[in-house]
Amino acid sequence: MDRVPLFPLGLVLLPRMPLPLHIFEERYRVMFDYCIGEEKPFGVVLQTGTTLQEVGCLAQVENVINRYGDGRLDVLAVGTERFRVTATHEDKPYLEAEVEIIHDRDPGDRDSINLASLARSAMDDLQEFARVAGYTVDTAVIRNLDYEELSFLMATTDVFSTGEKQELLEMQCTATRIKRATQALGESRKRRAMLHRIRKVLDTPEDEDLTHRFN
Repeated sequence: MDRVPLFPLGLVLLPRMPLPLHIFEERYRVMFDYCIGEEKPFGVVLQTGTTLQEVGCLAQVENVINRYGDGRLDVLAVGTERFRVTATHEDKPYLEAEVEIIHDRDPGDRDSINLASLARSAMDDLQEFARVAGYTVDTAVIRNLDYEELSFLMATTDVFSTGEKQELLEMQCTATRIKRATQALGESRKRRAMLHRIRKVLDTPEDEDLTHRFN
């Protein structure tokens, strides 16, 4: 792959995840003019302090929502493929990188059977989590996802910290990612259900902080 413009952010982009952006820095205006004009992807990498993670996710601009008179942009991008940075270049106003695309490993025939069963259970768990958390889930869309896509959809939920999402992004085993996500969603679902019961007993609004009640 040719050099890819890098866009360091304080978040982890996952495949298929939408990414709304407001572009205001001059160097990134130049970068996005290039990406939009040439229909090229850019790479999103997690930045913590001055440290950039080696594994990130490519993003493609799907829509330019607004262009301001002073050159600023509002765009909607979406995550596509994962990559690992192999080299960086600083000869342009923005950072570029040479990258290699990474995929999950082939599970093999025996593990594929187990993965299919795991994915069916995970779909049910995701829908149950969505019900408890008050989200709306399109069942038809979920059923049409492949296993890797399903695992990343589960990883986009708000039960994971930024660091945990980076770990899920770097994993190259679909089954392991689904298991990790399923466990986290299950634990979060139980906590949310418990809080809901407590609020019902105490007759408090869903958005009220209950911390002071237990001090």
